[in-house]
Amino acid sequence: MSDVKCPYCGTEQEINHDDGYGYDESQEHEQACHRCDKEFKFTTSISFTYQVMCQNDDHVMVPSGDKWPHLYECERCEFTERKEPTP
Repeated sequence: MSDVKCPYCGTEQEINHDDGYGYDESQEHEQACHRCDKEFKFTTSISFTYQVMCQNDDHVMVPSGDKWPHLYECERCEFTERKEPTP
């Protein structure tokens, strides 16, 4: 999986994060392309995402629809689960 593309030759690159290098959002970082050997600069932006869920006993589970008959979702939060039909 690549992190960025070299701005000179377009080759996909993985950022070398040894010892935490490249994670500081307040500065520009430099790395050499492994194909064309030219140095390029990059900045880093870190974002967080969250999934909010009820406590286990508080879910209000309903079928998600005809397309996925065994998939249920909570009306209150983002929790989903697959339930097999009981014989």
